[in-house]
Amino acid sequence: DAGLKYLAGDLPPGQIMFIRGVIAGFALVMATLGTRGAAALKPQKWGLHAARGLMAAVATFTYLVGIGSLPLATATSILFASPILLTAMAPVFIGESVGWRRWLAVIVGFIGVLIIVRPAGDAFQWAAVMILLAAFGESVRDLITRGASGRETTHSMLFSMMVVVGLAGLFVPPYDWPPLSGEHWLMIIMASLIWTSAHFLLIEAFQFGEAALLAPFRYCNLFFAAILGFLIWGDLPDWLTWAGSAVIISSGLYILHREVLRKAPVMAADPVHDTAADDDGAAPR
Repeated sequence: DAGLKYLAGDLPPGQIMFIRGVIAGFALVMATLGTRGAAALKPQKWGLHAARGLMAAVATFTYLVGIGSLPLATATSILFASPILLTAMAPVFIGESVGWRRWLAVIVGFIGVLIIVRPAGDAFQWAAVMILLAAFGESVRDLITRGASGRETTHSMLFSMMVVVGLAGLFVPPYDWPPLSGEHWLMIIMASLIWTSAHFLLIEAFQFGEAALLAPFRYCNLFFAAILGFLIWGDLPDWLTWAGSAVIISSGLYILHREVLRKAPVMAADPVHDTAADDDGAAPR
């Protein structure tokens, strides 16, 4: 994300999306061919992959538009609203039952978002709305993922997402892409490879560990985002941003806790259920 923020200050979003998609997609293909074979990259439901990729493209575009004007830690905090939005949309789109406790956590989480965005205050920035739209895109992408059958491999879903996001970059104005300097190439290659590596590490983690144990580690992103934002750009979030972040994180962790309790009877009845199949391990954007 720090790499994307750096690039967003010099390059148009479409150019970043396309080049990163090409580099990350190539790296994923090479890694998959050496471990799982070409069959792991083949989609079963092309429409589902296309819809999922389009929502990932929306999330990536809006994130790139917003990240250039916000501290990295602030953008990261707003993105934490993604699982909260997912919980709120699940009853409408996939008919999932959400109890009053999780609805209360959703409301509290949205209050945390409002604390950070401050729509009625002088500190309001439209860039924060773009990051919130990115969180919405990620939530819809994950809802579509839940509709995937067990035949869809993680590798195929990641690859199709990278391809669609990359191709979408070709249609995003402005179209007069500037030439890349050596520094730009170094940064975008590094960001693309880290992005791909992060996907694989998450996949491995969810294959061997319990989701309830691993999911809270995503909130470590805020710690690293704050450090990188300060070291590279001198950004320090204000106390309201930290307060809103604490509210969002607490809400997300409580929703996760209720999810674990809800799924516990199912897991007990089906001890061989593969939790990794329910989560593509996809990092944001």
